[in-house]
Amino acid sequence: MNSYLIERLRCDAGHVLARAEAEAKETHKGLKGRFRELLIDNLLAPWLPPYVACGTGLIIGTGNTEYVSRQEDIVLYDRTLAPPILASSSAPEGVFLSNSAIARIEVKSWLKAEGVRGFIESSKKIAELRVIGPRPIEYGKTLNLLFAFHSDQGEGEEAGNDFELRRVLGQMREADLDPLSGLVSAICIADRGFWMLAQSLLPQSKGRSVWARLTIRDRSDPLVWFVACVSNSCFASHAERSGRDPAAGLDSGISYYLDWPFEHVPEPY
Repeated sequence: MNSYLIERLRCDAGHVLARAEAEAKETHKGLKGRFRELLIDNLLAPWLPPYVACGTGLIIGTGNTEYVSRQEDIVLYDRTLAPPILASSSAPEGVFLSNSAIARIEVKSWLKAEGVRGFIESSKKIAELRVIGPRPIEYGKTLNLLFAFHSDQGEGEEAGNDFELRRVLGQMREADLDPLSGLVSAICIADRGFWMLAQSLLPQSKGRSVWARLTIRDRSDPLVWFVACVSNSCFASHAERSGRDPAAGLDSGISYYLDWPFEHVPEPY
């Protein structure tokens, strides 16, 4: 593991956590925007490819898909694939075409049951949007990522056993959605843990999709690996949507420079 990178990321993540705790003491309607800005300016933006930017606004589908998403907290969009229709040249707010929308991040100060339900519903809508090119090839969908600084679940026994992951996947099952379908790609609760959909490396299930949990060594690690995995996803998605094999070049996010402190979450989910 690259010690410089991990220490740099932990320092930045620790600063964001401290700022979030300070901001949480204030209660006004602009608080959510400040949490979003903390995440973008202090963590995400420095580790994204130069062609990927962060915005907030609506995502619309290509072709004859008419759906327009609701107001998204954070949209990671690839400026080389489709133009953002920004409110102004200096503002991050706008409308983003689905071909360029690599991922959406729903940001919560506190994650509650109704927030989980809303995230699943909006993720279903995003999954309906097509990502298409001139040739009839179906490209990877926009990723759905859930991020929260805190959870309404206490610190007792019920908060363990991957509660946050199972709460999200339970809502998917209630909606007749496959927890391994890729509808949800990652869940990060900054003070609790980080879970991501990954490919199994075990011989008996190699290549199959599984949910993996982060082994936490430092209180800032959920934020650290959330940023690392978002960084890697942006590079890989750009390569794929540009018509290249993501594994055939040197395009890479910072996760390749870190170790892999994850373990499989036992099924059933």
